[in-house]
Amino acid sequence: MAAAARHAASPAPSTGRRAPAAPARPRRAPGTRARAARRSRLTRAFVVFVACLTLLAVGRVALSFAVVQKTLQTETVVREQRRLSAKNDELREQVAQLSSTVRISRIAESELGLVAASHIDFPRPLGSQVVAQAAADR
Repeated sequence: MAAAARHAASPAPSTGRRAPAAPARPRRAPGTRARAARRSRLTRAFVVFVACLTLLAVGRVALSFAVVQKTLQTETVVREQRRLSAKNDELREQVAQLSSTVRISRIAESELGLVAASHIDFPRPLGSQVVAQAAADR
């Protein structure tokens, strides 16, 4: 049996024809594989670079838009501040006019009938006449 096992393990005798081989893949040269890997890394790096550049450009546009918006808001606040300052100046002037003594005395004379003290003759007080008569009677 040993002979039969040896015979079965030996290769089949060649009949002159080759056995149909599996479809063979063409083998690449080692340099070709390295170039393909390098090209893949470069492509990946380029895509990452373009994505970062795009992100930065979008961020810059968004930042510019925000700056323009804040500038417009600041101008609105400054304009409102100037308007309120002018209104406050007008009100201060009006308060100064309303509280002037000349205006108050004019209103008192025209509307309330105030008469200046120099134009009035005051009668003598009654108490001093009684004291003078009592002194004369003695």
